[in-house]
Amino acid sequence: MKRIKGFLWEQRVLYLMYLILMGLFLFTFYLYDFPLLAFWDSILFTFFALLVYSIIGCYRYYRKQLQLQLFSRQVLQSSIQTLLPKPSTQAEKSYQHMLDQLIKEKGYYISQANQDKQEVFEDFGMWMHQIKTPVAALDLMIQSGDSSPGLMKAELFKINEYLQMMLNYLRQNLDHQDMVIENVSLDMLVKKVLKKYAFFFSQKNLQLELKELDGMVYTDQKWAGFILEQLLFNAIKYTREGKITIAFSENQLTIQDTGIGIRAEDLPRVFEKGYTGYNGRKEQRASGLGLYLSRLVAQKIGCRLAIESKIGIGTTVMMFFPKEYSGFD
Repeated sequence: MKRIKGFLWEQRVLYLMYLILMGLFLFTFYLYDFPLLAFWDSILFTFFALLVYSIIGCYRYYRKQLQLQLFSRQVLQSSIQTLLPKPSTQAEKSYQHMLDQLIKEKGYYISQANQDKQEVFEDFGMWMHQIKTPVAALDLMIQSGDSSPGLMKAELFKINEYLQMMLNYLRQNLDHQDMVIENVSLDMLVKKVLKKYAFFFSQKNLQLELKELDGMVYTDQKWAGFILEQLLFNAIKYTREGKITIAFSENQLTIQDTGIGIRAEDLPRVFEKGYTGYNGRKEQRASGLGLYLSRLVAQKIGCRLAIESKIGIGTTVMMFFPKEYSGFD
């Protein structure tokens, strides 16, 4: 009964027009004094045609409502053509096309979100493998009774760095509201990072050489500092003896070490996510996230990273700053 009422309400204009036309016919017959028998015959025939139309239309309306009710209970699929009723008007066809496009877009975004979620889980697993190394080292120190403050401080520092890296990883999908691009003193930026890692230079007896850092660059201080931390930490980690040189010239910052170097076949892939290369697998101290995040953040702040290396000689990492700020992707 509810669906019948719904159909009658949708067809109310048609029925109203029918009553108006019949009224006009009756008025015309009255004005010209025509016999009303013909009028009642026309009423009978047209009413019968209207009744047949209403029965067929009500049946189609009932089936369409059942299909729509079924569709409303289904999980949105990539296509809705098999669930929705066949459109009876051009407007319905247009609405169904629009709905189909929206559902496809929603499916794409859901798939993308699931893929991103899976990637986060995989990256988190790599990060967990990396942070277990200093945690295990601390546990071994405690069990063996070797509570050297210097060694424990170094391992705690590594844990803190790994935690900070994961935090930045989770935040790397930031928008430009999280960035403040300004003219920054490179000397201040580099020395702030060096102060943080001064302990490791002392612990490993590494020399530090700074060249011509007096300059200004357009960058975001926080995220540029994050990149420098990753690059410097890698230089310290893979340099057993010798020195690390930091120089600046023509908007190019160079960090050069005398470490173990990177194999030629590994160089093209060092910025890929999860790629640790021969050194990472040999040392068991890399997750493959540090340089990947550095390149990702560098792109966001308008910088570019490049790397050169030779086995047994060392590695040189170049960070190119933009000459002017014009808005970055």
